[in-house]
Amino acid sequence: MCDIFALSAGYNYTAQQYLPIFAEKGKKNMNGWGIGFYRENEALVEKSAEQVYSEDHLHESFQRLARVIDSRIIVSHISCPLSGGRHSTENHPFTLPFLDHVWLFVHVGVVSAIENYRTAYEPRLEPEVYSARIFEFLRDKLAATMEYNPYENLLTALQSAIRKLVAEYPGRYNFFLANESVLFAFSNFHSLKILRDSGTMGDILLITSVAEGLSDKEWIEIRPKEASVGKLIAVAGPDILYQGDV
Repeated sequence: MCDIFALSAGYNYTAQQYLPIFAEKGKKNMNGWGIGFYRENEALVEKSAEQVYSEDHLHESFQRLARVIDSRIIVSHISCPLSGGRHSTENHPFTLPFLDHVWLFVHVGVVSAIENYRTAYEPRLEPEVYSARIFEFLRDKLAATMEYNPYENLLTALQSAIRKLVAEYPGRYNFFLANESVLFAFSNFHSLKILRDSGTMGDILLITSVAEGLSDKEWIEIRPKEASVGKLIAVAGPDILYQGDV
């Protein structure tokens, strides 16, 4: 199974402690990796179709990025065959500009039929993988809602978009959606592990799909209820602003 990782902090942070552990946990995934982060509010993404771990060695570029990335928001995805092809352009994270931000998106899960979705907005993501269509669907619904009602709360608009997504395209969803200051995490089939940790400059919040977490500290398990559409979490800096069923 693919895995995802996110870090949120109130200051620029280098995730050199946790990103290599995340990569080591996902070393059985064979289809590459990606890391997304922000520099001066600009979204930057580094991807590779090469294995994140090979012959018990962490990929050199991944290791370098773990040391040098300096960002309040960091997301990462380690790919498996179900997530797409073997080209780096098909690896997550994906980026799209809307609502005056450039957003990052990573997804784990399997969704049928959504590959036929066609956005009416520009730009369109080129990769022909269903995670790209999921991102476009969410962008379209959020943009349409906020355009129709600019005073709509972003969280409320996202909840509505997720309900429409799951209703129209049932499947397994586990994703992070983030801009330079806020991170949303959603899951309807797989628990997420959360840790608030103390860094050298203050607290940070970590979220991952890795079942055992990324350290021997006490990670909190967030599991969606079977009767709900799924569990949604909103994070700013090291703080959880919202946690509830959609």
